[in-house]
Amino acid sequence: MGLNKIRDAIELAIVVSAHSGVPVLFLANPGLAKSTIIGNWAARNGYHLETLIGSRFTQEEILGFQVRIEDKVSGETYLELLEAHWYRSVIQYEKQNIPSLLFLDELSTVQENVQGAMLQLVFDRTIGHGKKLPDSTIIVSAANYKQNIPFIFNIMAPILNRFCIVNLRYENNRAFLDEFLQDEKSRTDDLPVYINTNIDDETKTYLREGLKTMLAVIFEQNTFDEQNLLDINNQIYNNIYESDTGYVYNFITGRTVYYLYRITLSFLCKGLSVSRHGQMMMNMVFGLIGLGTNSFNEIQQKLYLKKIETLWTKLYTELESKCLRDADKKSGAKLDFEGKSVSGAINEWVLYNEAAIFDNNTDVSLEALMRHISGIYGTERDRIENFALRIKEDPSARFSLTEDMQKIDYLVSTIESGNFKSGVCFLEALRKIQEAYAPLRESAFNKLLDE
Repeated sequence: MGLNKIRDAIELAIVVSAHSGVPVLFLANPGLAKSTIIGNWAARNGYHLETLIGSRFTQEEILGFQVRIEDKVSGETYLELLEAHWYRSVIQYEKQNIPSLLFLDELSTVQENVQGAMLQLVFDRTIGHGKKLPDSTIIVSAANYKQNIPFIFNIMAPILNRFCIVNLRYENNRAFLDEFLQDEKSRTDDLPVYINTNIDDETKTYLREGLKTMLAVIFEQNTFDEQNLLDINNQIYNNIYESDTGYVYNFITGRTVYYLYRITLSFLCKGLSVSRHGQMMMNMVFGLIGLGTNSFNEIQQKLYLKKIETLWTKLYTELESKCLRDADKKSGAKLDFEGKSVSGAINEWVLYNEAAIFDNNTDVSLEALMRHISGIYGTERDRIENFALRIKEDPSARFSLTEDMQKIDYLVSTIESGNFKSGVCFLEALRKIQEAYAPLRESAFNKLLDE
């Protein structure tokens, strides 16, 4: 993940939620710019933003007011719904062919009846008298971690289980400062763009069977002291929202397993890759099934999460390979590395090459990959001097250089161990790049350690 960690995580979750129909709940500490980022996404993508802050609304202001109307002819009275102002606004924009993004904030800091009204919007997409939200309306919700709100407020575990929980947190202070102390222009640099492709029935079946296999392995093998760690009936819930361990995850239930299928399918449809989006994708995967059971101790939890990450990543990588092979067969096109980093291009080539092995094909994109690498890491003196200036001034350039050189090492070893007719002639060029950039690589790595 790049500099804008929170921005990119929020935007990906909105896109995946809108495509999959799986409700998302952002959990975060106060002051991480959730509202600003959501508003910016809505503006860029042509959505009207409607925000409902739970602590400022009553149940009637959310679902509408019941008013008594008298028929002037018959004198009979009946109840009619006076629609809430926000709902009328959404409908008006819909009539202008402008979709809405409904942002339900502070879900955790409201009275039970107001929280119930907000949840009716999320899960039933209705207000009073069964009036529906337009199909084009996207709903996202947000709440604070339990330790940041008064003890009288809570979110029940069964309610959390109906969301894909997205934890918005930083691993260290440096990442936090880098994102929020950057200049305004940088906040809109490298905005994520997601494609939209159709996934065939064969791939969907492969995904379902893959998830069955993955979860069966977890249920069968995740034992500790001869005790099964997973209770598929979830007979005992604890207050998972009360946890102060840093992250909030969900139990495995029928609902969360189905949601896992839906969001994984959306990842594929939107062209997400493990190499570029792995951390953000795992955030959502863990947000669905990351707790597993309420009986985990700390050691068991770590083992469980590691197994989930390993198995799901392997499954998704195989699905990526399959989609890439299918697309290549249809188009007959070579890989296009334009605009990609060296590490990203090498990851894509390796994935393509591994997929091609299963089809008994030879790789046709190694030459294009070499042109791409040489175009960025030329061995001319002025090119190297330019890189020296960049890594001196820019921390992200130091990280990129180090990562790219590691990938080039991997590419060299892959070519050396593989059966590539054209690979031998490229080894010399790659080794020259390794040699030319070795001093800068060492300098960049040392600076990263110092940071």
